[in-house]
Amino acid sequence: MPNALSPPARVLLLSAGLACALPFFETSALAQSPSAVESFTGEAGPRTDPEAIGVAPDGKVKWHGPLAPYAASLALAGLSFDVNVYDFFFANPSAGLRPGQLSNSAYYLLSLDADLEKLAGVPGGFFHITQTFFGLRWNNRNMGADIGDTTIGYQPTFNRDVARLSILTYEQRLLDDRLAIEVGRTHPNRYYALPPCQSSVSCFQDILQINAGLSSPLYGVWGANVAYKTSPEDYIQAGAFAVTGRANFTSGWDFGHEPLNGVVTLAEIGHATTFVTDPYPSRVALTGFYNTADHEDNFKTIYGTSKGLNPSDPVRLRSGTSGVILTGSQVVWRADGGADASNLNPTSIQAYTSLAYAPDPTVPIRWNAFAGLTLQAPDQSRPLDRYGVKVNWQRISTDYAQFLGDANFISGGSGEIYSRDKLIFEANAHLALGKGIFFEPVVQYLVNGNAFWNPYTANRTKDGFYVGATLIVPLGQLLGLAPG
Repeated sequence: MPNALSPPARVLLLSAGLACALPFFETSALAQSPSAVESFTGEAGPRTDPEAIGVAPDGKVKWHGPLAPYAASLALAGLSFDVNVYDFFFANPSAGLRPGQLSNSAYYLLSLDADLEKLAGVPGGFFHITQTFFGLRWNNRNMGADIGDTTIGYQPTFNRDVARLSILTYEQRLLDDRLAIEVGRTHPNRYYALPPCQSSVSCFQDILQINAGLSSPLYGVWGANVAYKTSPEDYIQAGAFAVTGRANFTSGWDFGHEPLNGVVTLAEIGHATTFVTDPYPSRVALTGFYNTADHEDNFKTIYGTSKGLNPSDPVRLRSGTSGVILTGSQVVWRADGGADASNLNPTSIQAYTSLAYAPDPTVPIRWNAFAGLTLQAPDQSRPLDRYGVKVNWQRISTDYAQFLGDANFISGGSGEIYSRDKLIFEANAHLALGKGIFFEPVVQYLVNGNAFWNPYTANRTKDGFYVGATLIVPLGQLLGLAPG
C-alpha cells in the first residue's frame, strides 16, 4: 500500500497514525515518545508514559520485572526506555473488491527518552528516539488492493524493510513546561487531530492521510512543532513537516537521500479536561492544514481527457491543498453522577465526533465525518474495559467518483459511476487481559465502498463485513524497563 497506514492505524496510529487512543489514566501499553500536547490532551495515540521520563520510583510510579533495578537507576540518571508490541490482524469476509482475504502485521517499538537536564544540565531539554521493527507479516502488500476502500478497517502499510526510524527529536520545554518546541524526525499524527475514540484499529481521519498526504505515522519525517498551553485546559500549536513520497521504501536513517515533495503546515487550537479535574471531561480541537506538494487531478490528464479511460497518459497535476478538521468528545453520563471524584475510571458513556472538510474539489475526499458512543468501565471490577459503536460517513468528489467508474470500465467492468457517499457501521471493544495487555476487536459493515487503492480492476466493491483485532503488549513494562 502507498504511504499511509491506510485509511491509517493508521497506527498507530501509528498519528497516526500512525494510528490509536489510550486514556490519560491507563498504564497500558504505550509507545513512541510523548509531546506536550499528547500528555496534555490525554487522547493521544500510542506514546511513552510522560511520567516515566527521568522519574525515579517514589511510591507512585514503580518498575516491576527482572530489569526493574537497572531501569529505575537509569531513570534517576535521566534515561528512560520502553518496548511495546502491536499486532494487527485484518480480514474482509464479505467486503471490498476481493472478499475473503486475511492479513497480519506486527510492530515492535523500541523507545528511549533522555532528560538532558539530568544528563547534561540543559533545563527542559529532552531527546527522543523510537525505532520500529516489523514482523509476523503476511499479505502485507496486497490487502489494500483486496479491500480497495479508503476507510474500512485498518489496512496495513507495505513495510518493505525490517525496520524504520520513527522518531529522532530534540524537545525543549520552557515557561514551566507550558511551551514545548520539538524538532527532528517526527510526524504530524503525534500532535494533530488526535483521535477522540478509543479503538486504535479504526479511529482516524482519512482527509489527513489521503488529502493532506501524510505518511504512515511510524514513518518519521523532518519536522518541527511548537505547542503552548494558554491555560491548564487550553492550548494552541503549529508545525511544519516534510511531505515525503514513498516513505515506506526508506529506512528513515538515509538523510538527504529521500524525496522532498512539499511541506504540510498545520495549526490547532484546543481545550481538554480529564477525570482528574472534571467529573464530565470533554475535549474539542479545531485543526487546519495546508500541503504545498503537487497532487494528481481527480479526473483529467494533461490533454484534458479522462485519466480513468487513458491510464497511460500523464495526469494533470494540481498545486497545494487544504482542509479543516473539528474533533470533539464529551462524557455525557456516569453511573455515580459524579459523586466519586476520586474514581478516575467511573462507569460512564462518552460521546465523540470528528468532522473534516476539504474545500479543494481536485482531491478525492470532500467530507469525512464519524460519531460514536463508548461505554467505559461497565464493570468496576474491570475498570479499563470499553465497548463502543460508531458510524462513519464519507463523501468523495464528483469527478473522483467518475474516475473510479471510468477506470472500472476500461478494466472490463460495468463502468458504473461509484456512489459519492459511503457509510460504515462499527462495533468495537477495548479489553484488559491483565499485566497491561489489551485486546481490541472491531467489526464493521461497509455500504457503498469505493476502489481507491485499486481503481483499475473489473471488480466492483461489495458491501459487507470487515473484522480486525489488535493485541497490545507492553513488553517494556513486563520486563521492568518501563514503569507500570
